[in-house]
Amino acid sequence: KHHGDIVISASDGHSTIFDMLDGKYINKKIKGYYEKLSIFPPLILVALGVNRSFEGMPHVIYWPLKKPVSIAGEELKRFGVHIYNYDPTLAPEGKTVLKCQLITNYDYWKELSKNPLRYKEEKEEIARKVIGLLEERFSGLSSQIEMCDVATPVTWERYTGNWQGSFEGWLITTKTVGMQMSKTLPGLSNFYMVGQWVEPGGGVPTAAISGRNVIQIICKREKKLFVTKIP
Repeated sequence: KHHGDIVISASDGHSTIFDMLDGKYINKKIKGYYEKLSIFPPLILVALGVNRSFEGMPHVIYWPLKKPVSIAGEELKRFGVHIYNYDPTLAPEGKTVLKCQLITNYDYWKELSKNPLRYKEEKEEIARKVIGLLEERFSGLSSQIEMCDVATPVTWERYTGNWQGSFEGWLITTKTVGMQMSKTLPGLSNFYMVGQWVEPGGGVPTAAISGRNVIQIICKREKKLFVTKIP
C-alpha cells in the first residue's frame, strides 16, 4: 500500500473502477459510460523491420486493392502502410520499420486467445497476408524482411490494460463531443482520474490535457492559484 494526501489514477478507466476498486464507487452516470458509450474499435498492428531504405517515399501510403481481402473476419478494400523512413532511431542505416494497422473485433480475438495454438496460427496468417499485400506494392519486399511482430487487441489489453483493447477510449460521437466527464468517483475523497477514459477523443494531447484539468480542480479545492508555464 502507498498512502498519499491525493491519489491520481492514470490507469485504464474500467480496470480502475471495476477491478481495482471492485465497483464500489460508481453511480448511474459513471456506470452508463461503460454500458452505453461507444469506444474506438481495437486494432491489429503488424510491424516489419525491412532491409530497405524507402528513400524519397511518402511517410504514409494508402491504395485500393485489386480484390478484397479478408483479415480476421473483416473485409479490406483498401490498404495502407506507415513508413518510418524519417526516423533513424527505429532502425539501422539503410533499414526501415513499416507499420500496418487494421480495425478488428475484440470479441473475436478474446475468444481465439483461449486456444493459444489457433491464436498463434491466426497471427502468422495475418502476417503472411499483410506481407503479400505489401509485396504487390513494393516488389521484392518479402525477401527483405528481417523482423515481424503482430499485436492484437488482446496484446493491447495485456500490455496497456486498456478496456477491450481500445487505443483511444471513447469514440467521438454526437453524444460525446464536448462531454465533460467526471474525474472523481462518488464516495471516494481525494481521488481523481486522468487519461483517455475521462476525456472523449483520446490521443496523447487529450490525455495530457486531462492531467492539466485535474490539477486545476485540485488548485481550486485547495484555494491555490493555478499557474502555467512553457517547459
